[in-house]
Parts: sequence; structure tokens; C-alpha cells
Amino acid sequence: MKTKRWHRRLVRVFATLLVIFLLLFIFATRAIDNTPYFETDYYKNTIRNMDSEVKSMTEAKGLLYSGFSKVNITPKIVEGNADDTKGEFNTIKMAGYGDGAFAKGAHDSLYAKAISLQVDNKEIVLISADMVLIPETVIIQVAENLKNRISRKQLFFGATHTHASIGNCIPGFVGESFGGEFNPKVVQWLSDKFTSLILKALEDKQPSKFGSGYVDIPHLVRNRIIGETGRLNTKFTLLSIIQDNGKQAVAGIFSAHATTIGPWNNTFSADYPGYFQRGLEAKGIDYALFFAGTNGSQSNKGKGKKFEKVKYIGETLADSAQSVLNEMKYDSILNLSVISPELEIPRLQAFYVSDSRRFSPAVSGLLMPEVESVYIQGLRLNNLIWIAMPYELSGEYGIDLKNALELKGYNSAMTSFNGQYLGYIVPSKYYYYDTYEARLMGWYGPSMGDYLMELNYRLANILTHSRL
Repeated sequence: MKTKRWHRRLVRVFATLLVIFLLLFIFATRAIDNTPYFETDYYKNTIRNMDSEVKSMTEAKGLLYSGFSKVNITPKIVEGNADDTKGEFNTIKMAGYGDGAFAKGAHDSLYAKAISLQVDNKEIVLISADMVLIPETVIIQVAENLKNRISRKQLFFGATHTHASIGNCIPGFVGESFGGEFNPKVVQWLSDKFTSLILKALEDKQPSKFGSGYVDIPHLVRNRIIGETGRLNTKFTLLSIIQDNGKQAVAGIFSAHATTIGPWNNTFSADYPGYFQRGLEAKGIDYALFFAGTNGSQSNKGKGKKFEKVKYIGETLADSAQSVLNEMKYDSILNLSVISPELEIPRLQAFYVSDSRRFSPAVSGLLMPEVESVYIQGLRLNNLIWIAMPYELSGEYGIDLKNALELKGYNSAMTSFNGQYLGYIVPSKYYYYDTYEARLMGWYGPSMGDYLMELNYRLANILTHSRL
């Protein structure tokens, strides 16, 4: 009898545990939402926001004034008393690989750089930094610091996306998984640096002229999702601004991931974009900037190993840029159009549980910080269309829009890491494919790519049909 009672109790315990497990599974996961995006409220609200922004978009035509600035943002690793206001830290991690290795120094310096543009009292600033991304926490503080001088909608942020850069500045489970424990002192130091950078660019304005162009560089890019059969965005876009005093700034936009440096490295480095920037500056360019383009699914390739390969890619880009710059045509009269609509996003569907289920929005929200206002920004500079995106768009998406714009006579730049970070945006055909970008970093469902590409096309159409 005792044995039977013990068996019954054991069955009840297992049954209870099974019920608890099933309840937890039901609460913690959700079936993947396949609702067509154009039937959703977030889509309809975003289109209304965009239509409203069109009515008040910035448009100006006239003489161009520009300003340039740069600041060193390489942290200093010191023993004993460390002054974080000067970028001194006893320990700081590197962002990009796993939990981040502790930095042991710098292989090469990290910089943030800015270009301000003004036409008929209308201003914008282009900002890029040698970081895996510019954290939202930093950008919110910078916007607050500058609110009496320039608005967030006039600031276009980007990053080189080097994975050998500054950690400890992205909160939440996911952020700390990529860059180590969040440290608000790092955020404050970076916010002060970026604020000063932008103000200096705004103060430096001089009469200027502008030009843009591009070159195809297929031998430096590969598709990391499906290899040789995958489509590539091989266009290396360049814009150049020359002040009447002779100073010149050049920005390059390329889509090969800046992951040439792997976890084998424990020193700060700007990866191949750093070699590109230093290479151009060695050729007489005063300020060279790099912006990561549509680098979703696009990896790098080149000759050599470790830093030999890093140098090869960066200096090849610098040489290619110089050939474009030698043929570039400039104009001191600029058509400037700017639109910065706020977009709504679907609820989180992050992290695969199975092919048909992901963590619920409630659980996903515990692992990732809630994003603030999300902007997708569009800019027209004569025949250059620039779209700044808060995500990593697949190069397979990007090349379609770039080709469409080229058929209309426009050069184009599409850059990632503009303020927030919404993960990887892959074509829907890859959503269920067993790849890192879709399974781990695709956070908003199978319709997210098509939704955002519709917005990108709408922005491009608005800018190409502006009244100027």
C-alpha cells in the first residue's frame, strides 16, 4: 500500500510540474505573428506621421556653408585614481564579441567626427564614430544638451561598426552581453565628447562646395548568409565638402562588416574603417569619416591575416576613394531637403524557441531596454539621397533601392546605427533560415523587413520629388 501511495504522489508531483512548465511556456512564448504589416496600427500610424512630416519638411536652396570637427574618444586604461571625465578608467570592456574582453590598450586611436551643413539658415550635422554603434543613452543625453541649439531631427548619426571599440555603455541583458556591464560614467564621458564635437562643427562654418560619387568594389564584400550565391551591395559611396579656405572633409559609406578584427584582439581599434580614414588623411584630406552602410548579411573579404587584412581593406578603400575624388565635380549652390519622421515598431518577437514560437513581448522586454522615439531620417544634397536608419539593413535590400535611385539619376547613401538599434533587418525569405541575423538578431517578426523597406522607398520618393 505504501508503495502505491508513493507512486501516486510521484505521479501528482510530475503532473503538477508538467502543468507549471506548460503554463510558463505559454506565458513566456508566443506564436510568431505573421500579420501583414500593412494591416497593422503601427504601419498606419507611421504613414500618418510621415505624411505630416512632409508638410513641414526642411527645404532650402542657396550657398553652402560647412564646418568640420573631430575628437579622440580612445579610453585611457590607468591604474590607481581614474578621472572618468577625462576618459580614464581602471577597466573598460570592448564591445562587439560576446561579453567583451577587457581592453589592454589601443592598437590605433578611436575618433568621432562631424560635418555641419548650412543652406539658407537650415542646418544639419552628420556624425560618425569609431564604435560598434553610438548608444541610444548617449544620443538622448546629447540631444538634451543641444536642445537650445539644434534639434535631434537635424542630427544624422552613424558608426563605423568596429567590434574593437568602447563597451560598458549599452544597458540591458542584450547590451551587456555584447559589451559588458553598463557603466553610466562611460555614457556621461561620451555624451560630453559628442556634444563638444557637434558644437565645434557648427561653429566652424565656412563657404563651401559639395560633390558626391561612388565606385563598385565587389572584391571586398561577401554574403555571409548564403555565400557566393547571395546578392551584394558593392557600391562605395563618397561625398566630399571643400571649404573655400581649402579644408576638405570626405565621408565614405560601405556595406562590408567591420569585423575583420576578431575575438583574438584585446586592444582598441577602428578596424578597416580606421585604416581607410587614416589613409585618406595621409593623402591630404583633412577630415575623413566612415559610415557603416547596409551591412546586414554583408561581410568583408580581403588579403592577409589579422591586421594585415585590416590594413589591406582600409587602404584599398582609401585608394579607390582617391580615384573617385580626382574626378568629382563640385557645386557651391546646394539643394537641401530634410525629413525625419518618427516611426512606430511592432511588439518584440525576439529569440527563437522553435521554428514557430519566440519569446513573448513581456519576456523579450525584460532582456532588452525599451527604445525611445525612433527616427528614420532622409536627406537630399543635390543629386545625393541619404537615408539614415536605426537598424542594420540587409545589403540585399539596400542594393535594390540604390539601383532604383541610380536609374533616376541619383547617387545614394544608406547608413545604419542612427540613434536606436532595432537589430538586423533581413529579407523575409531568410526569416526562418537558420542564420544568426534572423534567429538571434531578428527581433520584430517576418514582416519587419518589408515594412521598413516600404518606408525607405517612401522617403526616397519624397526626397526626389521635393519642390526644389
